[in-house]
Amino acid sequence: MRIVAKKTDELDFELSNTDSIHSFIAANEPEFDDKNFCKLLGTLIAESGKSKSKIAADSYISEPYMYNLIKGEKRPTRDTVIKLSFGLKLSLETAERLLKLAGYSGFYVRGKRDSILKFALTSGLSLEETDSLLVKHGFSIMAE
Repeated sequence: MRIVAKKTDELDFELSNTDSIHSFIAANEPEFDDKNFCKLLGTLIAESGKSKSKIAADSYISEPYMYNLIKGEKRPTRDTVIKLSFGLKLSLETAERLLKLAGYSGFYVRGKRDSILKFALTSGLSLEETDSLLVKHGFSIMAE
């Protein structure tokens, strides 16, 4: 299942050039984000083909905490969402969508830490490799 067919910039361009919100909505119905964080996380976990325990281990979060996130019983921190993005090996676009649904901003390239995280995620680095980069640049590790 493909999560998003059009990039947000494309939708934004279409919206800014439409004369009718009704036709815009009708033409783009499958593109709208009806999912919340819990639903999207559950979908991504199912699509990953990995067990929940493997994803929790790869994300450096406890299994009980991950189950609470999936059920919507806990609200994740921004770093937890980023760790899940690494554990699930998400694309940058999907990771930023997950961050947004959790109520956080995407990666800010003018922030050194966010630049390192964005680079590591798009380069397919593990959390351990990412931690090494973070430490080299004076930041605390993600895998705590």
